[in-house]
Amino acid sequence: MKTVSKIIIYPIKSLNGISVQKAKLTSTGFYNDRKFMLVDIRENKMITLREYPNLYQIKLSFIEDDIIQLENEKHKQAPLFIKLNETESNTKTWIVNVWDDLVEVQSWNIQADKWFSEAIGIKCQLVKMAPGFFRQVDLRYANLGKGVLFSDGFPYLICTETSLETLNHDLKNKVTVFNFRPNILLKGSLPNEEFNWDYIKVNGYTFNSFKPCARCQVISIDPEKQKLNNEILPLMAKKYQKDKKIVFGLNACLETNEVNGEIKVGDSFQSFNKINL
Repeated sequence: MKTVSKIIIYPIKSLNGISVQKAKLTSTGFYNDRKFMLVDIRENKMITLREYPNLYQIKLSFIEDDIIQLENEKHKQAPLFIKLNETESNTKTWIVNVWDDLVEVQSWNIQADKWFSEAIGIKCQLVKMAPGFFRQVDLRYANLGKGVLFSDGFPYLICTETSLETLNHDLKNKVTVFNFRPNILLKGSLPNEEFNWDYIKVNGYTFNSFKPCARCQVISIDPEKQKLNNEILPLMAKKYQKDKKIVFGLNACLETNEVNGEIKVGDSFQSFNKINL
């Protein structure tokens, strides 16, 4: 049986995710996913795991539906609590690059800025997308009007257990799904079957606009120990290439602009292949 085995929400881009049993669906991703991003004040650029793998030292958990707690394992910092949906601030807005997109952001909380600056070791700000700003998903894959928050480019990222097991079979140093940072982990499909899918349905909701997810060195970072697994990229370069890029998992959009639906761990899913259309 094909089912959802894990759901992961990442409230802050490039930080650890939080595994949950169910999640609300929106057109821009799971509710509370990638609501925030960290910005390097010195260079006015987004902060990512590529440059700061120590971000994995910060552990997140939900205290309530809209409140997260952050703890820094390596520094003696008091826990930080963030209300994900408190009233919009009136701070000024400015433009930051999120890969190829120019995104309007605003700072959110001075206390949080100080906490993250100490945790990471550089002066940074926690930002949210400016009210009313819309970031379009790549029109080569998605329809006009499909938006995304601070994810790399798509609202949802889907991986499968069987493809992960197949990869690990060839690796001496095994990896986990957290190396690949998906929102949805599926089980019951054939290895790498997902690259033939045109769309899937979970709990009656359709995920489509699939694009194989191109991968970088971030997948080499062990989320628990922050050490590099130098074995994974050379192996994937041989066996997981498409258009000269290493790929693993599927970027996806939600077909409808759903704001009230949800999916949960254990939900069955149906896959629909391109060749069957």
